Amino acid sequence: MTTTLRLSTSLASALLVTSMAFHASAAEPREHSLSATIGLTPLYFGEAVGFTDGGGDYFASANEPLLFGLSADYMRSYGLVRVGVGLRYESVQDTNTHWYRDWQTFSHELGISGLLSLGGTTRSGVDIAATLGLGIGHSWIPNFDLYPPSWGGTGELLVSVAIPVTRASDFFLRSGMSVAFYIGNMTQEGEYPRPDAVLRRAYFPFELGFRRRF
Repeated sequence: MTTTLRLSTSLASALLVTSMAFHASAAEPREHSLSATIGLTPLYFGEAVGFTDGGGDYFASANEPLLFGLSADYMRSYGLVRVGVGLRYESVQDTNTHWYRDWQTFSHELGISGLLSLGGTTRSGVDIAATLGLGIGHSWIPNFDLYPPSWGGTGELLVSVAIPVTRASDFFLRSGMSVAFYIGNMTQEGEYPRPDAVLRRAYFPFELGFRRRF
């Protein structure tokens, strides 16, 4: 009888603590958030047209691409709607190697995006959101040392899941699609007309990181 009573009391206490923890996590601060993520994906599709000091136009693409990315976001919450700004860096490596060719860097990108998000938080504190981002960026392509693709526009549609781990921090997962289009410098007055350099790309990121709420 005593053993049964103790087990019942322990079970009731555990359920009470769990219930209080779920309720507390759902009520934690959500008005502002800062997140940082890192991503690695082979799901990259892109090609570039640029120019070298040898003249003429050259095409380049990553045959076996591997994209490494870093992101940092600030979001302000207005209930189900959140707005914010994000910084993005991506580096694409061409891992197709031969005895005459080493692992090469295909491109670098650095950009900033305005973010609009819709989402909600479950009773247990898990936050789920869909985010649309539009921005500007700058690209570098080592293959083109003269008139490479330079400035352009970026767009992204991402779905994120934030799982609380402490009172005000979350484990953060995000995936979706990102696209961009970059063009080169315009022809200067007095120069021989030439086509603009371009970089077109799309990739499907998978990112892991942490988010801080305050």
